[in-house]
Amino acid sequence: MKSIPNKITRIILLPCVVWMLALFCSVPSVASEARCYMLKDSCAAATRSTDHRRALESATELYREADRLGNRYFTAYALYFQGVSNVILGNSAIGKSQLDKAFALADKAGDDTLRLSVYNGYGVYEANVNADYARAQQCFYKSLEYAVEIGDPMRQALVECNLAEIASIRRDITGLKYALNCYNWGVANGNDHISFAGAYHCANLYNIAGNYDMALKYIKEADSIGLRSGYAERAAVCNLYASIYAAMGHNEQALDWLREAERNSGGAQGATLSETYLAYARVLAALGRTAESERMVGRGLAMCDSLSIRSMVSPLLEQRALNLERLGDYRSALQVYKAYKQSCDSAYAERQQQSINEIRVQYDIDKREQEADMQRLMLQDERRRAAILMISLMSVCVILLVLWRHYRRQKRLYRRIVISNRESMAREQQLRDRLDELMSAAPAPAGEDERADERPAAHDDIFDRLTDIMERGAVYRDSGLTRERLAEMLGTNRTYLSQMIAAHTGKGYYQFVNSYRIKEAVKVLSDADNSDYPLKALAADLGFKSMSTFYKTFQETVGMTPSAYRDTARRL
Repeated sequence: MKSIPNKITRIILLPCVVWMLALFCSVPSVASEARCYMLKDSCAAATRSTDHRRALESATELYREADRLGNRYFTAYALYFQGVSNVILGNSAIGKSQLDKAFALADKAGDDTLRLSVYNGYGVYEANVNADYARAQQCFYKSLEYAVEIGDPMRQALVECNLAEIASIRRDITGLKYALNCYNWGVANGNDHISFAGAYHCANLYNIAGNYDMALKYIKEADSIGLRSGYAERAAVCNLYASIYAAMGHNEQALDWLREAERNSGGAQGATLSETYLAYARVLAALGRTAESERMVGRGLAMCDSLSIRSMVSPLLEQRALNLERLGDYRSALQVYKAYKQSCDSAYAERQQQSINEIRVQYDIDKREQEADMQRLMLQDERRRAAILMISLMSVCVILLVLWRHYRRQKRLYRRIVISNRESMAREQQLRDRLDELMSAAPAPAGEDERADERPAAHDDIFDRLTDIMERGAVYRDSGLTRERLAEMLGTNRTYLSQMIAAHTGKGYYQFVNSYRIKEAVKVLSDADNSDYPLKALAADLGFKSMSTFYKTFQETVGMTPSAYRDTARRL
């Protein structure tokens, strides 16, 4: 009889024990999942406030927690937030790899919301790292398609914000509609992050359009929202303030805002810091402080190189070319300008431009109609080819125009050098003739010859005799003329001769002798009657031992080569 109650007890208690054990084991799992949701929200909040360092820390922690749980959903989102943060902070290779892994997981799970986010991250990568704005725009349009498809207006506004940013970079004011949509939705829904982004891009695009009153209105609104909400990226706002004031011609105010940007650079993105350097360079150049501007360009390019930020390389190279041109280094300016054009007009960017034009037409007109109407697509392709051909021809024309302008400037400079030398030689000859007249007219003082014999050879007397044998005796024409021989002619030693030349002219021995040779070369080449005089013979006659030394010395002294000087003199 006792065995029946024991059996009943086992039947009742065993399931209870199993259930309690399962519940006990599931408590840590539920707690870990709740922590993952909390970390995911923290990543999203940090990303919205542009605090990407904090977002990266939270995403790394989320990844570890999700990996411990084996939860692919949270792993995918952790990789996405890590990827975007790393791309923006300059760790582009790592960020791209993380975005690729997040997209693969989103594809497996069929998660369109995550696909939307990853495509948005790809757009950020293409814009910040590759400076391929056409490809970035394509990614953002793909993200926008997903946002419309799943009916998510908030994410649609976020993507439109990125499209407005790309339009700002490309200086395409048609992107203003995306910025206004973003700002209006953020204000209507009380979303400070989207309101801030929309106001910032409205200000940027109004500044590009030249409407500075509206630009100041929206940047003040963006700054107010950013300060109220505690956004980390205030340096970008200060940069835009500086850009607007610089465009208005208020360069001192622009410098004040750039200093404010530096003070707020602690939480700034790498791209923002390079933008600060570019803005500094442009404002300093406008103020005539070209050397300081060039230092800022150097810092900006170093920042782009260290963080693999390609988006700012082209405008920095453009500013460097302008600086070098202002400094008179036209050869270097031309080389930098070529590098700038190559970064802007690569074949890869042209191919991507074709693709983005097609996607834009498909999105703005009717996506479903595009696949059915192949004839319209073929016509669009032809128009694109014609447009690309026209852009290519215009680019070539611009390059040729720049080269032609440089050539004309160089020729004008050469003309001024030759004319200046001719005038200088004419004045010198007049002075010599006048001096000879005065010397011949003046009576010799009595007893001068006797006193001259008694007077010791003073420092100035030796230098006068030196200039006399150089100018009248033309001893510099002797290629074997050495310091010792010249000192012997003057009755002194080589050390005293060098000291005397340095004291009177500030030159060394060879510089002093070569100055007479170059002066004679300029005189010969300036005379049209000597147009057939071979340069090799001229160099030998003047005492140069090699043509290379003659060319180098002439170029350094006169500012152009002997052949260029003679050709210019012929045309005058």
